[in-house]
Amino acid sequence: MDLATLKAFKPSEYEEAADGYRTTGDMASEAKDAIDNRISVELRNQLEGEAAKAAVEELKSLSKNFHYTQTECGLVSTALNGFAFDIAVAKRKLEAAMEDARADGCTVNANGSVSYPAGRKPGDEKTADGGTVTGSAGGSATSDALERQAVNIHPNPYYGRAMAYANRIADALEEATDADTKWAPKLRALKADDDLTVSHRDWADAQSDTGGVREAGKAYADSLPEPPKDGSPRNNAAWWKGLSAEEQSAHLALNAASIGALDGLPAVTRDEANRMVLAHSRAHVELELAKIPAEPTRYSPNNNGTYGP
Repeated sequence: MDLATLKAFKPSEYEEAADGYRTTGDMASEAKDAIDNRISVELRNQLEGEAAKAAVEELKSLSKNFHYTQTECGLVSTALNGFAFDIAVAKRKLEAAMEDARADGCTVNANGSVSYPAGRKPGDEKTADGGTVTGSAGGSATSDALERQAVNIHPNPYYGRAMAYANRIADALEEATDADTKWAPKLRALKADDDLTVSHRDWADAQSDTGGVREAGKAYADSLPEPPKDGSPRNNAAWWKGLSAEEQSAHLALNAASIGALDGLPAVTRDEANRMVLAHSRAHVELELAKIPAEPTRYSPNNNGTYGP
């Protein structure tokens, strides 16, 4: 992540993309509910026979697809918001450092270095020439001590200020680079198989993705309003109602188990959260069961004295 890239970065573009995924997830949720609560029910009540039973089973599969889509879209939305949040923090640090440098008569160059004007320390007879410094991020105690010594002996009073600005710029660029490196594999992992079957392995992969987004998005998650500690159902309901759509979606994506267990929240919300937890848990159990070797075939004696099935 270089200075030009971070300056041009627009968190709003990723936040808008996150809104789009959240809207798609909401549409999938509505479709799932329509299938489960209306279409399938009417089909079972009005039609009989093998064809009707087969249609109901197909609708169940379609509902599973919409549920998986809803879950994955919520996770993608949260991941995009988390990425935008981390980069926005670094971008604000960069902009603050650049503004302070300009206000102090320094110039920030395209490569992140800072040029400072000629100046003279009090008591000096000569004006020291200006120059350019390049900052470093997260210096050690030794390098920091050497830098302070260089600032003290340098004849130009702007040198130390320029170095401080350059270091702040370097810190911001490093923070943005770390965020980009951290999020890139998490975002790339948010892909689904190109088929219409939502398998246990798909749900297990979704659970793994959730863990990855939760780990990468710790700073974003920490910024979300937390539920009341030992809150009453009334307090919990008020807390949930006060959250934005983005915040509700993030809590559902990252903290489904907690949301599903929180008294006072809307029944629909808790149901969605618990369905998600159940799908993840069942997938884990089914895949573990599949690893167990089949029971050996039993053999019994044949009439001729040999053993066989």
